[in-house]
Amino acid sequence: MTLLIPFVLVAYVLLYAFAFSIPPLPPVSTFLGAGYDRHAQKPLTETLDAWLEREERIALDKLLANVSPGGRNVAGAIKGSVIASPSREHPNYFYQWVRDAAITTSTLVDVYADDPSSKLSSELSAILDEYTHLQHSLQHTNNPSGSFDDLSGLGEPKFEADGSPFVGSWGRPQRDGPALRAITLMAYLRAYNSSHPTLWTSGSGDDWFASLYNPSLPANSIIKADLEYVSHFWNQSGFDLWEEVEGLHFFTAMVQLRAMREGSDLALAFGDKGAAQWYTKQAKQLEEFMPQFWDQGKAHLVETLGSSRTGLDCGLLLGSLHGYPSADASHTPVYAPSSDEILVSLLALVEDQRTRFPINAAPSSEQEHGLQGVGLGRYPEDVYDGYGNDKRGGNPWFLCTASAAQVLYNTAENLVLATNLTISSTALPFYEALMSSSSLDPRPDTTYGLSDAMFHSVLERLKSTGDEFMEVVKTHTDAQGSLSEQFDRVTGYERGARDLTWSYGAFLQALRARKRVL
Repeated sequence: MTLLIPFVLVAYVLLYAFAFSIPPLPPVSTFLGAGYDRHAQKPLTETLDAWLEREERIALDKLLANVSPGGRNVAGAIKGSVIASPSREHPNYFYQWVRDAAITTSTLVDVYADDPSSKLSSELSAILDEYTHLQHSLQHTNNPSGSFDDLSGLGEPKFEADGSPFVGSWGRPQRDGPALRAITLMAYLRAYNSSHPTLWTSGSGDDWFASLYNPSLPANSIIKADLEYVSHFWNQSGFDLWEEVEGLHFFTAMVQLRAMREGSDLALAFGDKGAAQWYTKQAKQLEEFMPQFWDQGKAHLVETLGSSRTGLDCGLLLGSLHGYPSADASHTPVYAPSSDEILVSLLALVEDQRTRFPINAAPSSEQEHGLQGVGLGRYPEDVYDGYGNDKRGGNPWFLCTASAAQVLYNTAENLVLATNLTISSTALPFYEALMSSSSLDPRPDTTYGLSDAMFHSVLERLKSTGDEFMEVVKTHTDAQGSLSEQFDRVTGYERGARDLTWSYGAFLQALRARKRVL
């Protein structure tokens, strides 16, 4: 009798699905293993705009749940910590990665900067202050990467949630963390200064402010220490953002370049002229180094120099987004999200992932052509499935899919600001794929202006394709609005670390970009 129960249950649910026209269920084996379908509770007719408005509140709440103080998922974590996920086993992500924490905190800085006097910003300020204090402690904590004495310890990628060093075997050092932390804290410094303007020019003696950048006390200055690390170690190999490959990486170099540029500006603001000159020199060397990541034969950027991989990688998108200068910076972007090289790299990654993951397959009645929103994974050779290695391959990631949308929204925003579009021979394949149903002039360097219908068609298509990627995120988000690390390549169900903090941050950043362009 008990053996019949699962089959009766399946028959009942299939009958219910037919009667009420809900989407098809995944394979029976998946259904029996999952227990129930959380997606079925989502409103079936909810528009993307309505869902984004609802999910924005959920995402911020769930992101803050992973942040101490105040987060409901951070029991045992020290104040100021940002855990990657509340998952403590299969997989265990209950750590604070320097990179992930800095990227997440930068999202909170943006929310704080929107209105520093609001109640929410007041609460965020307390969190940001605790994050700042903890970073000073982590910088001075001896770890397997080294110590603070020679700055080598700043390359340590992650720490225990209680602030103690992680001593297990790992891919170390990782040289993007100090750059990202400096970028985040410099952004907070600018936002904080908007309501405390005397601090910027005088230093004021404020202990908290002095701990961020103090030319006379570099050993106790968080930003200064990170900038010194970047300036002396940027040309040395380390592990990539996925913690798998050692070498020199696009993502790392992009955020290091931004840190050096903005660090030079900050040093000048504090009268630290020698440091400003040094950081400027390193920035120029990085600018000269960056073109090595362009592979003319492949016609796209590569994430790691000299790697046996194809080089296609979500890290290219992330490097462009997080290496993009702040709104009040005067530096010319290098490989900005709207650059020709990033756009054709995005196209190449989309074309690979569209056929790699069954979940991305279009119905047979639809012709697959052009640039379309799909679930994006990390890179073609990925075998991590959220729990371990699977020879069949990895899965799409929420943060990668949302980042593709953000690149397209940023490109649309740049187009609006520029009021014209010149399509080079490098970028032509991207725009031909984007406008698959329209007739672009095939001649390189054709320019379209505000008076050209094509200009407005491209603008609308950039926005709508960005929305297609956000629709993919919407489709695979569960009814509670939770975003895990990945969604299954076949069934579309969430898998990997639950409530991944970076997933929420990437979603919120993409949504901010969408709001700007709309």
